[in-house]
Amino acid sequence: MTSFDNTTTISLVGLFSFLSGLLTPWIAAAISAPKSKRAAKPKASKRETVKPTVSGHNPDGSDQMTLYVGNLPFKTSEESVEETFARYGEVFAVRLVKDRRTGKRKGYGFVEMEPVGAELALSKLNDSEYEGRTLKVRFANTERKE
Repeated sequence: MTSFDNTTTISLVGLFSFLSGLLTPWIAAAISAPKSKRAAKPKASKRETVKPTVSGHNPDGSDQMTLYVGNLPFKTSEESVEETFARYGEVFAVRLVKDRRTGKRKGYGFVEMEPVGAELALSKLNDSEYEGRTLKVRFANTERKE
């Protein structure tokens, strides 16, 4: 390869890395949305009719909240994160983000919980020590109403 080819390759890798970082939250939300939420005509269920009164609920009105969890140790597992968050309420799903190319974890993920437990987990786990690292916990994909 010539130096021009190396430069082009490095530029393309950088561009794709940047774009994947920008698109990851939206892709994660689209993948994790229940099929009934994605369908044109969702069927009514008890879960869809109950709307939480807690601020920071999902904009779609579902009774679960998605938390962003950052600064996770790279070697942690979904099961370990689920156990930690389950102390505060029901956990529906845990997704730890991985690099597509290497398969290694990126150090952040998303936890879907019931609203009251999510609020409690946020207040208790944000800036707390977890496996030697300080967690950053925030609401993900929400429109905060004050």
